[in-house]
Amino acid sequence: MTRLSPGAAPPPDTSLELRPYSKMKLLTSLSLAALALTLPVGASATTADHTPSQAENIVETAKSAGNFKTLLAAAKAAGLVEPLVGKGPLTVLAPTDEAFAKLGDAIPELLRPENKESLARILKYHVIAGSVMASDALKAGSAPTLMGQEVSFALVGGRLRINGEVNVIANDVLASNGVIHVIDQVLIPEAPKPAGRLVIGFFSDKPGEQLANYLGVDRNQCLLVTEVTKGSEAEKAGLLSYDLIVSINDKKATQDAIRQIKEDVGFGGEVRLDILRRGKKVRISSKVGAEDH
Repeated sequence: MTRLSPGAAPPPDTSLELRPYSKMKLLTSLSLAALALTLPVGASATTADHTPSQAENIVETAKSAGNFKTLLAAAKAAGLVEPLVGKGPLTVLAPTDEAFAKLGDAIPELLRPENKESLARILKYHVIAGSVMASDALKAGSAPTLMGQEVSFALVGGRLRINGEVNVIANDVLASNGVIHVIDQVLIPEAPKPAGRLVIGFFSDKPGEQLANYLGVDRNQCLLVTEVTKGSEAEKAGLLSYDLIVSINDKKATQDAIRQIKEDVGFGGEVRLDILRRGKKVRISSKVGAEDH
């Protein structure tokens, strides 16, 4: 399988009946969006509202279309408008406003200034260096995004799909500095997996026999928290020194169980701790973090 390199010009494709359209009108209604799903790759979905001109850059083309308001607002919040109006060329996988609406309350949260980095990471996952037409994308099978992770392309039931599940509902929309492919969902990159040992953020040991007898627990199936690391996921979750952990993800609380569960759920995975605190049973949900280097 051929892969596209960042900034490299895609090889010409003469084996497929897919050809770019120099003028292609963008979708501006839900009914036309639904119709476009039935069109083969390379077909154009049109309205009488707007025909993009190659004199317009990517941002101008999206503004003229009228159904990419959320995408443009997100690009502004993430500080990415300048690259999208630059020389390029770039390929943008552009979610419609309807596509962003599927994320619900997550959108206002992402647009907050403190989430600028996360938003930029998601948007860069929608941008590929170079002008990649639909035929080139299909032939290559995958391409690296500006975020670093690759997206895959395949023809499924006559439709071009990205990552196996996101439909391209209009393709090869030409702009002065690249090309736009309109998609019906927001692409979400995989969560980062930092290097380092997986940790929850506490130290523990078997309780003494006297304490175990007093509490009526098996000292070989529970753990006494001896210290909680400052700033750790465990501290954020509310775990305290001298809490007695009686189960971890509904399994017996042992050091071996902790190690196995961290591997099973991975970075960012949930860890449920059932603890005894002052004679009362409490459940705490923490997350797996990574040890700083």
